[in-house]
Amino acid sequence: MKVARYFSKKTGKPSFTTTRRLPKVRQAAPDVETGSNRKVRSQLEKVCVQYFERHGIAYIYEPLLLLAGRQYRPDFFLPDCDLFIEICGYTHMPFYVDRMEEKRRQYAAAGLKAEFLVARRSAELLAQLNELLPKRPQQKGTPPR
Repeated sequence: MKVARYFSKKTGKPSFTTTRRLPKVRQAAPDVETGSNRKVRSQLEKVCVQYFERHGIAYIYEPLLLLAGRQYRPDFFLPDCDLFIEICGYTHMPFYVDRMEEKRRQYAAAGLKAEFLVARRSAELLAQLNELLPKRPQQKGTPPR
């Protein structure tokens, strides 16, 4: 427990109070439902999961990476393509862009293949996924696009 020193407004003398450490803020748990009972953090990630499942693409959601002593959780890892995918939807925020660039540098330094898909709408994201990933046959029981 930390002890903080403050000055009393009434007496002007120092007073000592104890302060409690606040718990570390954790990232919100995934709460967006996909059609296959998986939960993800955003609507754009939901679109990706649906795309991967429709096309039979194996994926791992938010795998843990340790790069240069820091933890990273890219949005998706595609083991068949040996590719990490990051969905970047907040490019209008400068700190988000800086963090995205830092991730790019870390992935490149580690020799990892990563794609950063910048999209604000699902149609933009689907177009980028269609361009990026090899064409695979549709899974049975899914409607054609």
